[in-house]
Amino acid sequence: MEDIRFEEGYTVGIQSVGFVNVERDNGYTFEYKDGKTRFSFIFVEKGDLEYEFPSQKILISDGHVLFVPKHLPYKATYLDNGVRIKILLFDIPAENAPFPLDKPFVKNSSEFQKEFHFLNAQNSRNALLLTSKVYQLLCLLQSENQTLPPKYRKIMPALTEIDRNYFENHKISVYADMCNMSESNFRKLFREYTKKSPIEYRNFIRITEFKKRMASGEFTVNEAAYSVGFNNMSFFYEVYNKHFK
Repeated sequence: MEDIRFEEGYTVGIQSVGFVNVERDNGYTFEYKDGKTRFSFIFVEKGDLEYEFPSQKILISDGHVLFVPKHLPYKATYLDNGVRIKILLFDIPAENAPFPLDKPFVKNSSEFQKEFHFLNAQNSRNALLLTSKVYQLLCLLQSENQTLPPKYRKIMPALTEIDRNYFENHKISVYADMCNMSESNFRKLFREYTKKSPIEYRNFIRITEFKKRMASGEFTVNEAAYSVGFNNMSFFYEVYNKHFK
């Protein structure tokens, strides 16, 4: 029989946990000029929003989870009618944080999404449940930070930018500059990590988002294609056929 133990004392210390369930319509805005006094995980259940921070804008939509550091000023704008979001609020002393929590970022994976599925108005006062969700989200983030090889961390700014602004037609040089790399080295490392070129990776995300829009029944093919960044329908069909031949 194997006996495995972890006996070192370690305190994370999640504090002041809260939950907010919000539904707003297109054009609604709010602004925190001094930021919030707690950290936030914001899950978009339905619709599109834009968050404007001092140095960047982030567009998030269905399924995205946005992390917002405390004391970071921002302005949020709702871009659809009936936008629904769930917000987990918490605080943690800097010395107890498992990694730096000083920058906003977006996650769009089922692992992050499922932590919000069981949060609703009925259990919003269950402090133990809310705290467990915060711990799990932080655990997922820490796991990502620890498993990603250091050399690939260089291209994370570009990957994040493409993931959240896939509809933008930036040149490769723009993504390379975000990572402080030459374009040739950026292309090489990007393909090594994703098995795709930056444009192929961006098109893959666009096609994925296109399929979501078509599944909703609210878009025509042209509308869905244009909304994800395809400004030329001939090129769209070429990319689509490449992915679904």
